[in-house]
Amino acid sequence: MSTHAAHLFDRTVHYLKDLVAIPSPSGDEAAVSTYLAGALERLGLSVNLQRVGTRYNVIARTAATQELTELLLTGHTDTIPVMAGWKTDPFTATLDGDCIYGLGAADQKGGIAAQLAALEAMAATGSLNRANILVSFTPDEEALSDGMLAFLDDEPRARLVLLSEPHFDPATIGWPGKALLKATVHGKAAHGGRPSQGINAIEQAALFLCALGAVPVTEHEHLGVHQFVTLSIKGGYERYSLTVPDRCDITISKQLVPGETKETVLALARKAAGAVTAGHIDFEFNRPYYPPAEQDPDNPEIQRFASLFREVTGRPLNLGFGRGVCDGDYLVDAGLVTISFGPSGGNTHQPNEWVYTAQLATCAEVFFAALNRLAGV
Repeated sequence: MSTHAAHLFDRTVHYLKDLVAIPSPSGDEAAVSTYLAGALERLGLSVNLQRVGTRYNVIARTAATQELTELLLTGHTDTIPVMAGWKTDPFTATLDGDCIYGLGAADQKGGIAAQLAALEAMAATGSLNRANILVSFTPDEEALSDGMLAFLDDEPRARLVLLSEPHFDPATIGWPGKALLKATVHGKAAHGGRPSQGINAIEQAALFLCALGAVPVTEHEHLGVHQFVTLSIKGGYERYSLTVPDRCDITISKQLVPGETKETVLALARKAAGAVTAGHIDFEFNRPYYPPAEQDPDNPEIQRFASLFREVTGRPLNLGFGRGVCDGDYLVDAGLVTISFGPSGGNTHQPNEWVYTAQLATCAEVFFAALNRLAGV
């Protein structure tokens, strides 16, 4: 590792330690946003805190940032809550072999740390403020993506977005969308000793869910096939009552591939509802809704980044498609060419989350090269 690369890596680890030490579960990201704002201001960037409820988007510009920016660096500041089962302190970045453990180490504080280290290295050369870049660190991605949606309300324009999700090999250029459907099954109450006089909403819900699991859904060449997933079901009465339940509420998730929409999801749900022989079902959509995203790997901006990756690493950039939703769905829907690229690891959304140290180092080098080569310096 060259002296420059070693310094980049050291600074990435420094930032990662700081970020992991600041708890930032969805809904409580204000402290980490304040830290990031201070870090960017020290590099000479102009920073704006855009309020998102009680949290903030951290949006930073250089003196050379234009309405059409060449490069947008972005990542989400929130993590999942702490789960039981951690073997180390989740808020202490702990090196073990070729991994660093800590809550958010991979998803997604490692990627943000690499971006910060690259920005710092660019500032040290004296050329950062000549770069036409935009930086946006947003909260709430693990919940409703309110941060990214608020950022996109201002209609930012960029030739290329580097979203530092933990997608290293492959980097991803497409993701399924998601619709969240609430089904309310209505029945008819009756004495539990005379069930034939009523309509059991829970039993009707069971018929509906069995039918929903059997309906054919669209399969996509890159994004695969995504069935309906029942997330919650609630029926009956809070206190014991020998009464046939007259209502059952179900929350259902359906990840979407191109060609699937809220309308197609609703049509399939109504088709499955035909299996309900009594009572009826009402449907409504809840947040969040993510449109599916698919991009052409031959897009010139994507290929420019792939060429840069090869120059830095000596190997080709593998491109693929994610299996879950992310802020990239909204970025692509807004017309922004987006690559999800960041250091990966393991145990995301589980105890003992970790990130590869080697990928931290490589991502910092690639982000630094992107600032020098793609940001109009």
